[in-house]
Amino acid sequence: MRILIVGGGPAGLTFAACLLRHGIEPVVVEKAARGRTGGYSIGLHVNGWRVAERLGLVEAFRAKAMPLGPAHHLDRRGRKLFSYDYRVLAKAAEGRLLAIMRNDFQEILYAAVEGQCPIHYETTITALEDDGDGVTVTFSNGNRDRFDLVIGADGYRSAVRALAFGPHEDFLRPLGYRASAWRVPLAEPLGASFVGMMDIDHQGGLYAVGDGTAATLFCWRDERTDRLDPEARRAILQKEFGHWPEPVASALTSAIDWDQAFFDTVSQIEVPKWSRGRIALLGDSAWCLTFLAGQGTSTAMAGAYILASELARKSLPEALDSYEARMRPLVTRMQAVSRKIGGHYIPQSTFGMRLQAWILPIMLSPLLIRFTSSRLAAPPVELD
Repeated sequence: MRILIVGGGPAGLTFAACLLRHGIEPVVVEKAARGRTGGYSIGLHVNGWRVAERLGLVEAFRAKAMPLGPAHHLDRRGRKLFSYDYRVLAKAAEGRLLAIMRNDFQEILYAAVEGQCPIHYETTITALEDDGDGVTVTFSNGNRDRFDLVIGADGYRSAVRALAFGPHEDFLRPLGYRASAWRVPLAEPLGASFVGMMDIDHQGGLYAVGDGTAATLFCWRDERTDRLDPEARRAILQKEFGHWPEPVASALTSAIDWDQAFFDTVSQIEVPKWSRGRIALLGDSAWCLTFLAGQGTSTAMAGAYILASELARKSLPEALDSYEARMRPLVTRMQAVSRKIGGHYIPQSTFGMRLQAWILPIMLSPLLIRFTSSRLAAPPVELD
């Protein structure tokens, strides 16, 4: 079976690694240059952890993991609101939790498949022709090739989804935010795993990477879903956060490489069926939980593992249907969790901010963390 994977991110490379375990050699295309992977951190949770165990990658991820420790939230004047400790969350997950920079994560996955399957960077697709017996694909370099199956693992603004399923806007469920993330050098250590600030309709902060840099994450209420050019992005960030003190101030005045940074609307993707003929979707292309759920990468990894195992033992239509039947309940649950968190992620009033400052430390305390995890974390999905 010839399989084309469009997208060389976490979902696509995990899927490639899983296919190789079954003796299936895919072809991967990725629109970015190698190493252009975004300046933000991602979490590895139970479902992603279990896939990493099967791929023999847990120790490699651990070696590149960001330090886990206290997280401090301040108001926009720098006064402490509340704190909690990521180590409590890790203990509740029985140690199967870590944070890692996206570029480190992808390099580990790339090393796992390097030399075993073709990976073409700076390559996109421009046309898909599914005639029932196969899919003829036209690439951005003008070449054409034919595959038994095309998998869209090319993210939130998926080209595969747009070509085969319909316009991006048809599947969009905005949650009312924009977000931006990039990497910055630190003039001095943060003294915590995370130092953030919040205000009405705004939240932003820095995650210590452990190498003298920090990964930023800024989020603010904004109903618009249009894309913005780099100059407009910088202007919006200055308008929304430019009056905040350190450590936010230095992050906003640092140089931002928009080829590496993230800036987009916070929206879920809802596709009624993840496959159409010989074309199927995986990860953010199919469902996009958003960063609010904190489970996007791990859910994509689980989907990749399950899809590969189904393709290895069933006919194509049966495999695609079984993949969706096994993954849809988890995705539906985690999208609901994401929307629930999104409803109060950023306070809408001074009272709301004070309420968060009182409730969150209690919910994330050693006494209640297992209860909180049972309500918000993804349950283990059956992989085998």
